[in-house]
Amino acid sequence: MNSHSICLAVCQQELKQKVKNKSVWIMFALLQLLLAISLATSWQQFKQSHTTQETSQAIVEQQWVAQPDRHPHRVAHFGHFAFREPSVLSYFDIGINNWVGHSVFLEAHKQNSANFANDDNTSELLRFSELSVANILLVIWPMLLITMAFATISGEKEQGTLKKILAMGVSFPKILTGKIFAYLIISVSFILPIFIATALLGSFFQLSFTSDTAMRIGLLFALYLAYCLFWIVIILCCSSLSASSKVSLSTLITFWFIGIILAPRVLTDVAQSMHPTQTRYAFINAVKTDVKKVGNGHNPQDPYFKAFKEKVLAKYNVKNVADLPVNYRGLVMKEGERVTAEIYQRHYKKQLDAFQAQQDFLRNFYWFTPLLATQHISMALTASNNKHFFDFEMQAEQHRYDRIQQLNNIHIEEINFAHDRDEKASAELWKTFPSFHYQQPSLKQSLEPYLSSAAIFTFTLTALIFGLFSSFLKRRVYVSA
Repeated sequence: MNSHSICLAVCQQELKQKVKNKSVWIMFALLQLLLAISLATSWQQFKQSHTTQETSQAIVEQQWVAQPDRHPHRVAHFGHFAFREPSVLSYFDIGINNWVGHSVFLEAHKQNSANFANDDNTSELLRFSELSVANILLVIWPMLLITMAFATISGEKEQGTLKKILAMGVSFPKILTGKIFAYLIISVSFILPIFIATALLGSFFQLSFTSDTAMRIGLLFALYLAYCLFWIVIILCCSSLSASSKVSLSTLITFWFIGIILAPRVLTDVAQSMHPTQTRYAFINAVKTDVKKVGNGHNPQDPYFKAFKEKVLAKYNVKNVADLPVNYRGLVMKEGERVTAEIYQRHYKKQLDAFQAQQDFLRNFYWFTPLLATQHISMALTASNNKHFFDFEMQAEQHRYDRIQQLNNIHIEEINFAHDRDEKASAELWKTFPSFHYQQPSLKQSLEPYLSSAAIFTFTLTALIFGLFSSFLKRRVYVSA
């Protein structure tokens, strides 16, 4: 027999053994049922959230244009809302969506956080309690693989089967190759239906299902297949080196617990302690404190705005604000908004830098627990991670700033300074304001920060495969067989 025939025979034999095992079929069926329930539940949540956010955004836009003639500063405090529609694949990987806000109230002089967040400080890495397709594939499926394959080599050594096969001239690497393909076929059989269902749900209901979405689903499938391959290689390595099946099983369960349950939690806590972020309350207070240090536009004697006043009078070559060709109060509002926004952006960047430092720290341990790398890339592909949430907040803040400054320009140009409090701007002006529409990042933008994560994961998997087929492991098996 040639090498291909031997590998195929080993693969077929391994598959026959698993097909005959009724307990494997029961566990396989139960997990498929759990995946189906998870996908159906997440899909219902996704549809409800999508409808709610879309409807709510339309309502607030109607309320905005329905305002009567008003003073622009009153309109600025009337405010507006920006809603974040769920990403098209968030029903596959919920990510942090159930833990962060989905709307931001936009008003003058103040940057609000997203509303209706469950927990401001809980990390995206600790969402294992969420029933999602991604979490089942990340956490539960490796345990089923361990259950199926822990004795694939060690069991044959105990029974003396492996020694007989090797004595027939079959090389150990060919045995390994056949078994790898067998468990890859099992893994594909397990994960492929849920990916087909994911694609069909998106395409049948026509919710932003584009070529970008199709590419994301394809990359997700490749990612989770690579994750399955990682566990298959780990299981075969452990089973080959273990003296007995009991040792193999206990070692693999320990590795599963440390790599999937314990290490992500511990590493996350360490990352947060090393690079702490401010709570929302502390963040808002820090912004307010710095704004007060700059100046108060309502105080005529305030040093900053006193200097601002002198600068404006010099620019227009007049001695009194009443002689200005524009409304000075509007100029003060515009300058105050600019100062507040700059201070907010500076503090917000510190928060983003701290989150990035946490991610950079965790990236150092992707080789030890590839679950983190897989989880991060998965949430990036489904646009359900911190990065996409921060992107929404930044787009909402930019929209808020542009809208308030447009109102301030109306205040400056359309409202007479002498009768400021009594004058109103035409309601027709509100129709000129652009609506808010959150622009989801492209696939390239989503993946760009995680290219190093993919590289580390690929390197780790490649190193494990080389280790599995190394002469060292081969000698150990021949000696113990």
